[in-house]
Amino acid sequence: MTFVITPGGSRIAWDSFGVEGLPPLVLIQGHGAQLLGWRPGFCERLVQEGFRVIRFDNRDVGQSQRHPEGGYDLSDLADDTAYLLDGLHLDSAHIVGQSMGGMVAQELALRHPERVRSLGLIYTAPSLRYFRGRDAISERLGGAAPKSRDEFISYYLAAEEVCRSEGYPQDVEWLSEVGGQTWDRGWEPDGPERQMQALLATTDHDEMLRSLSVSTAILAGGSDQLVDPDASVRLHEVISSSTLTIFPGMGHELPEPLWDEIAGLLGANARGADSVIGVRDERNARA
Repeated sequence: MTFVITPGGSRIAWDSFGVEGLPPLVLIQGHGAQLLGWRPGFCERLVQEGFRVIRFDNRDVGQSQRHPEGGYDLSDLADDTAYLLDGLHLDSAHIVGQSMGGMVAQELALRHPERVRSLGLIYTAPSLRYFRGRDAISERLGGAAPKSRDEFISYYLAAEEVCRSEGYPQDVEWLSEVGGQTWDRGWEPDGPERQMQALLATTDHDEMLRSLSVSTAILAGGSDQLVDPDASVRLHEVISSSTLTIFPGMGHELPEPLWDEIAGLLGANARGADSVIGVRDERNARA
């Protein structure tokens, strides 16, 4: 595991797939999730699309910095992502976020548009009003905290149950592995709670997103129990440079049978954006 230190002294843990020199694609995780949730096989599939794939732990989870004082919001998480790019000496990158990570990606594009080459927004929303599973999320944070690795794996599997897809079997074996690795890398219940407070402090993005011109691929699951797929329809309405794909039977997860199609859509969106940027840069150079 490698780390970037922000100007404020916070630690961001990250790793990558693919070789340096390929166009960078940064993956932003959702609420309470470590970088482990971006499955290596899916990351490798994105590498096959021609990218260096970078995943990282948001603050307060995994091996990134804890912020026991709380008091932050999603704009701070967006700034953390910009600091990660700084630490990796990247002027810009393709940005893909899922769930809360998609909201962070929106914040990044609004706050630091020059850092975002393209956007991939996966089962996310422009505001919290589309989160129809807020009670389920609260239940995930409630109850007695697990005190052992085995207890945590059971806790993790129960929490992931609400993310299951109607049309695809949930990979419980892999989720059990991720649960154990999450415990091993460092878990504390207060971190996800502070992230939840950051979510609750977030304002609606609907109208602000109309200012975005970045090429955006919006993906959602038709059977998502946590975020209403209508949220992705709304994102498509307000981001004029976007495409929308809703996968029937997919929940709040990325089923392996859909990896090729999902990676293909994200890759095509990013390559298309790079092509436009390349033409614009060439014109500016000639001018």
